[in-house]
Amino acid sequence: MYLSDALNTPAIPENSQASASDFIGPRIKELCDKQQITKYRLSQLTGVTQTVLSRIIKRENIPTIQTLEKICTALNISLAQFFAKDENPPDLTAEQREIVETWNGLNPEDRDRLMKIIRTFQQE
Repeated sequence: MYLSDALNTPAIPENSQASASDFIGPRIKELCDKQQITKYRLSQLTGVTQTVLSRIIKRENIPTIQTLEKICTALNISLAQFFAKDENPPDLTAEQREIVETWNGLNPEDRDRLMKIIRTFQQE
């Protein structure tokens, strides 16, 4: 097999691949709803227009990696966390998982307040 043939052969048959837009749009909406971030606010935080965000959420467009990174930054998560639908990383203790779950349920203002409290403990 030539390299050009290998590059044109998908690793997974196309009919078994889930569309990226079927995951990405709903995931953005889920994370925004969880953090109480509106599309308007996400647009402000990312610099991505509301029209583009709407098209991504409606599964009409697939964002570039750069756009997805901006969205993740605005949502205070990593790309890995974005794609990890199972939000229970196996290497965390039960107590650490509880902290992460609590954090994920907070809106940005509450997160800022919590970080201020945590930083006071670091200064002692």
